[in-house]
Amino acid sequence: MKKWITGTALVSSLVMAGGDIAPVQEVVPVAPVEVNDEIKQSFELYGWLPSLDGTLKYNLPDNSGTGESDIISKLDGVFMGAYSIRKNQWSFLADVQYVKFADSQSVTQTLLNRQFTLASEQELTTWIASGYVGYALLDDGIHTLDAIVGLRYLSLGADISVSLNNLQRGISPSTEFYDGVVGVQGEVNFNESWYLPYHFDIGAGDSDLTAQASVGIGYRFGWVDAILSYRYLYYDEGDEALINTLDAYGPQIGVKFHF
Repeated sequence: MKKWITGTALVSSLVMAGGDIAPVQEVVPVAPVEVNDEIKQSFELYGWLPSLDGTLKYNLPDNSGTGESDIISKLDGVFMGAYSIRKNQWSFLADVQYVKFADSQSVTQTLLNRQFTLASEQELTTWIASGYVGYALLDDGIHTLDAIVGLRYLSLGADISVSLNNLQRGISPSTEFYDGVVGVQGEVNFNESWYLPYHFDIGAGDSDLTAQASVGIGYRFGWVDAILSYRYLYYDEGDEALINTLDAYGPQIGVKFHF
């Protein structure tokens, strides 16, 4: 009887309140959007020994009809490396190549009972440096795509000397070019280890036209990547420059360190 009276009083109270019973909803706090401010950096050392085609005022050390061992024997100095840093959607990439070739020939002949020695020495020093600022357009965990804008610098200097016995003459032509470039770069991830890196840029400035493209395959070993790619570089400097046109193309192998 007491329970029935208590129940009746509760029902009466609800009716007097309008009979609306609102279900109790659990309030779930909304997690704030996290902004990844982590700075990611990498440094890559690579080797690129391209085949060279084009038109120059002065010949490069000739590689026609010779093997790679002969080309390597003419290398007098080389450095190739790239550094990148990324924070959120912004990135910066610097790529530097330094190559120096050296070659020499001499011929000795006897003419009218007198010995003549004709000797020649050639050195070709090349600097190619590129700097890019990038902005991420796509990053879905499988594909990454950055729009890039930057500057490419080319310096080419030759030292050519010819001597006949004690008489020596030489010339040292050189040239420099600064070109603005735009393009894209990114990766396609097949899984956690394998991925395909790519890069393309095109531009002009001191050059009539310059373009660069590369595509490859990479494998991640934790904080170290091994990358095998194919790279192409093109320059059109015009008829009056030390370089008229230049095509450099060939395989490239590198090791990239992440930190």
